[in-house]
Amino acid sequence: MSEALKNLPPELQARIAQIVGGSPSEQPETPHQAAIAKPVPPPSLMDHTIALRQEVAQLSSQLQAIGQVTEAVGQAVGELYQLFRAQTATSDYSSSYQAQQDIESDY
Repeated sequence: MSEALKNLPPELQARIAQIVGGSPSEQPETPHQAAIAKPVPPPSLMDHTIALRQEVAQLSSQLQAIGQVTEAVGQAVGELYQLFRAQTATSDYSSSYQAQQDIESDY
């Protein structure tokens, strides 16, 4: 046992040793716990099927959301591309600048 466990009361040391040792007690410790403790049946095939259907529905909705985001991003990129394409086609000032220099050549 580690040094921290040695400082615990003997009941707690015994309980921890029982848990770590893998020998769980079959009977609950107190009558109150006996009234509360009910054996939990293992999940049935139907429980697994229902859980899988819920996971599939959740993944389907996530996939649909990802598709919508991808579509929106594609639309935004397309609009930006059209905006910059239109700007580069009309913002060619080099010909007017060269013509202006010939007129004002005394600088």
